[in-house]
Amino acid sequence: MEAWQTLLLAFGGNAALLAVLVYLAKSLLEKLLVRDTKRFETELKAKADAEIERIRSEFLRNIESYKVQLKKSELLFQIEFEAASNFSALYRSMLPRQTSPLMDTRDVNTAVAREFGPIETRLGEFLAKYGAVLTEVERDQLCSAMEQSGYGKFNVFDGKTDTYALELAAALVTTVKSLHDQLINRIRDQSRL
Repeated sequence: MEAWQTLLLAFGGNAALLAVLVYLAKSLLEKLLVRDTKRFETELKAKADAEIERIRSEFLRNIESYKVQLKKSELLFQIEFEAASNFSALYRSMLPRQTSPLMDTRDVNTAVAREFGPIETRLGEFLAKYGAVLTEVERDQLCSAMEQSGYGKFNVFDGKTDTYALELAAALVTTVKSLHDQLINRIRDQSRL
């Protein structure tokens, strides 16, 4: 054999061997890549599923919490509405009816002063029943109205009122009207979206 044939055989054998090695390496790498890709996909899916489940659970917890909060808010609003309605009726009942076309503020204050005792009682009953849903300012106003009627009842003798009783009656009507307006406005404000 000549040198060029030997050289050709050597290169041909090495080339064939090299081709087989490249084919085996390629196959091995493809199998490793497929295996690692599947493992990565599985891990990624498991992590994604766990995160989705965590978010879903948190979302459901938040929904339930919101439902409970909404139910409490509805219940509180119903009680506040009832309180405002009852106080409106109480306010209207303490104002005297128009008994003559010439009835003036003094006549109104005299009629209110004559009812100081029953007014004080009704205000106290209202505070006992609805004090928990009143704001601190509203409770203070209600207590002030009770004090005005409580002090005033000692200044009415046999249906006759003195000047101080009339002043207390005027202050009482103003205080109760202010509280009435606050309660009604609070209900109206809450009912707006």
